[in-house]
Amino acid sequence: MTNINIPFLGGRESLHRRVNILKSKYPEASELLDFYWDIYRLQEEQKEHIRKKGKDWKDSKDWFIELLDFCIQRGSPVIKERAEELRHEDWSELVHRMERFLIEKEENLLDRFFFLSFLAPFYELKREILDIDPYNWLRNHCPVCGFRPSLSYLADTEDVEGGRFLVCPLCDSHWLYNRAMCVSCGNVEDESIDYYYDQSNSAVQLQVCKRCGYYIKLVDLRIDGLAIPRMDDVATLTLDLWAEERGFKRFEKNLFGL
Repeated sequence: MTNINIPFLGGRESLHRRVNILKSKYPEASELLDFYWDIYRLQEEQKEHIRKKGKDWKDSKDWFIELLDFCIQRGSPVIKERAEELRHEDWSELVHRMERFLIEKEENLLDRFFFLSFLAPFYELKREILDIDPYNWLRNHCPVCGFRPSLSYLADTEDVEGGRFLVCPLCDSHWLYNRAMCVSCGNVEDESIDYYYDQSNSAVQLQVCKRCGYYIKLVDLRIDGLAIPRMDDVATLTLDLWAEERGFKRFEKNLFGL
């Protein structure tokens, strides 16, 4: 897939630096950010293993068990309990459920977390080898795996100034989309699309469509060039709680079901 030339798309060190900055700014999200960072490191290690061994996800029970064991050690009580339960489930049944998940894109939030975390390294590698133009897809689902975007951001690139890009929660694909259009219903009427943000951080906003009641988070990299959308998304969970209290629904939840 053609890369979008924005610095945050690569670099473990930049991600770690951002996590530490966000933890000091949003202490209420510190534990979740640490957990997310550790999941990311595990996934990156697994990607290297897949590159060397070329294993299919259906033959990677060992990686699933490693992920579960980590969550038992480091996860919240709810995640720990579910990880222990999944560890004793039949692998062939889990494969069947994940196959269905990849098709239907629906699962309870806890198992969705485990399935996305497990499958991500395989689909991120798939994304890297596919010849897809992220500037001309312009649809509200991922060109690689078909998932709906969980996040969006605004950025200046070599090809587009102030472009809006959508982000896939599974394979981390990024692709251009109409900046003023609702990702859910396609509404482009200014009077029925609003933007909300915390006064302390205008770089992270909610684009809310009053016609359909859905929203998507929008990170403006022109305001904060150091932001890393998927990390800043997790850190600003209070925005999601604010939207939920007012009856708005997120178009697609992030890894943690927020």
